[in-house]
Amino acid sequence: MYRIINVFILLFLFTPIFGQVFTGTVLDRETKQIIPYAQVYLVDLEKKIATDENGIFKINYLNQSFTHIQISAINYKPLSQIISLDTLMSQTFYMEQVSLELEKVVLSRSSSKLQNENIVSIERKKISELQQSSPLTLTEAISNIPGVEQTTTGSGIGKPVIRGLSGNRIVSYAQGIRVENQQWGDEHGLGVGEVGIESVEIIKGPASLLYGSDALGGVLYFVDERYAKPNTIESFAQTRFVSNTLGSIDNIGIKIHRAKLKFNLFATYSSHSDFQTPHFERVFNTRFNEKNIKSSIGFNLNKWTSNIRYSYLQNNYGIVENKFFNRSNRREFILPFQKIDNHNLSFENIFYRQNSKIKLTVGYANNYRKEFEDDATNQSLGLKLNTFTHNLKWYSPTYNDFFSFIIGSQGMAQSNINNGEEILIPDANINDLGVFVLGNLKMKKIKIQSGIRSDFRKVSTKEMITNDVSFPTLKKTYNGFTLSGGAVYQTKKIKLRANISSGFRAPNTTELLSDGIHHGTNRYIKGSTNLLNENAIQVDLSFDYKNQDFHFSINPFYNTIQNYIFLSPTKKTINNNLVFEYLQSKALLYGGEMGFYYHPHKIHWLYLNGNLSNVIAKKKNGVPLPLIPQTKLNSTMSIKISHKGNIQLKKIFIQHIYKFRQNRIDVFETSTNSYNLIHIGVSFRLSVKANSIKISTGVKNLFNHNYIDHLSRFKTLEIPNQGINYYIALKIKLNKKLKEKKNNII
Repeated sequence: MYRIINVFILLFLFTPIFGQVFTGTVLDRETKQIIPYAQVYLVDLEKKIATDENGIFKINYLNQSFTHIQISAINYKPLSQIISLDTLMSQTFYMEQVSLELEKVVLSRSSSKLQNENIVSIERKKISELQQSSPLTLTEAISNIPGVEQTTTGSGIGKPVIRGLSGNRIVSYAQGIRVENQQWGDEHGLGVGEVGIESVEIIKGPASLLYGSDALGGVLYFVDERYAKPNTIESFAQTRFVSNTLGSIDNIGIKIHRAKLKFNLFATYSSHSDFQTPHFERVFNTRFNEKNIKSSIGFNLNKWTSNIRYSYLQNNYGIVENKFFNRSNRREFILPFQKIDNHNLSFENIFYRQNSKIKLTVGYANNYRKEFEDDATNQSLGLKLNTFTHNLKWYSPTYNDFFSFIIGSQGMAQSNINNGEEILIPDANINDLGVFVLGNLKMKKIKIQSGIRSDFRKVSTKEMITNDVSFPTLKKTYNGFTLSGGAVYQTKKIKLRANISSGFRAPNTTELLSDGIHHGTNRYIKGSTNLLNENAIQVDLSFDYKNQDFHFSINPFYNTIQNYIFLSPTKKTINNNLVFEYLQSKALLYGGEMGFYYHPHKIHWLYLNGNLSNVIAKKKNGVPLPLIPQTKLNSTMSIKISHKGNIQLKKIFIQHIYKFRQNRIDVFETSTNSYNLIHIGVSFRLSVKANSIKISTGVKNLFNHNYIDHLSRFKTLEIPNQGINYYIALKIKLNKKLKEKKNNII
């Protein structure tokens, strides 16, 4: 593999560079007047430029034949188009006026469409926006998004929950490939590090056919940081301290873009002691640390754009087995603890053919999970997961500015190998293959999308015997067809969305064959080989109203799942651990999100926003499903001050989170009381030319409220969540121009 990478790097560095320049002019379609300072984004090259005062931009396209551009300007309808750089040396682009800028112009990386053209509701958030209150993990950060929560097992472990569904029902993408890391386990994290990630896009429910089976709960698509501006070196160093865990989080990064060379490199290291409760006691063995390295290199040939991305993530977590408090600040790991290594390598390729493009991403992921119980040198549990994936899509031209479609295929070959004393699941091989077609109709005020997908999965295991537990040989195949259809209707101030979609998920190996103690959750879990496919049908609606000052949205959903797989307690215990088994039933989930955003132009420094998230979930017999998040009300008031000068007070905020009492509980659960949390913070920036220093500080859980969240895995042990937490962060950004070029030329 390393030889292959070296060949591509050499090819990249020594390919001849041509000096051809493409000139574009952006005009108003009706008046034919120039549009100065419009934003021009080269989608697949991840570059942004602007038109000059004459409405002109230039692309020094080297040996690139085609590129996908997106043009946006205030009070104009965004324009997205694939252009030929071989046949045209110049082109005029005409933009249509709109009365209001109805929606911030955002390109969805997961669908390669403008955000306002997506039939499926895709919520996009910058990671920097989600980190304003200094979350400890990436999962905690995204739990600020309406409809998204987290199941926590200790301060450093979080699993995302979307509209009440989690685990294998949520599909995550990072570096353009599917994240596979034994996500059925609750006692380890998401498996994606936050450094080097620019934003996250979230689809709630089985509303899209582009991401494969299993996405009954939704999709998390993490977008990597784009490359530096042309002929520039951009770098940063960031350090953050949090008082509750006495934790430090240190990040560094460098981005180089010189001529053809595009290269990013990021690294992070964090270390935390046991977290502190509101009673100022520390929960023994909740210490954790994280090491993360990410790199990417991009290059362009004649009709080919490519990116190679690699990341290494190591997480070390203490395992809590009993309720025990201490006042120690120690960080070294004490038995039991776990170590998780993740290697991810992806190779993204985009091939252009006239007004269409083919996108092929192949990936390899290695996840190695080890648990140490009695000996710090010999692991009691070892799971090696190797996954090869491919993701192929053909984006058709837009015919008559009306119809386009996507044809695609996704596949996965996965093997799980045990090398520890204990076995939770046997050695297994899984092979997936899915094909789909998705069509788009685009009219003046309405857009329609529909498609069909077929998936096939084969699971095979071999007989294994350990500690008097016998795992039988298993060979099973699962098939599923899914459909999706939806429409968007948009006027000047109102947008209506409607989707109906189906989803398919085959049972995973732990649900089929698990037979052992999960120490992070203090449960003995038994699987069942008789489990059937899960099949879901969801209806998703949304209403958006927006004017210059105010934005209101409401997004209800109704989701039914046949053969829903869930854990149910039995009356048995094994080694003092309660035995849980997997059962199936029809499930019903409904609820939604509602929110507003208010930014009065007469009080330009004031920003108000709030949202309400609610899920009601129950089985066929009316008994509530377990581990459904509490109804949440999240509101923030921000003051953003924009003024000239080297020292700037950028932002002051106060955030209030209220979670309602959860008394819709399963038979083995207990109800959870309501609670309030207040977070406050302030940030400053010191700027010197193109360089800057940003200082952020604040307090989480300002009033040191004593609470236990309903999704906390420590709830059964009656261990509270974190108490008051002070934080301070410092980030230094340095930019250096390598070679002077005109501002409007790439």
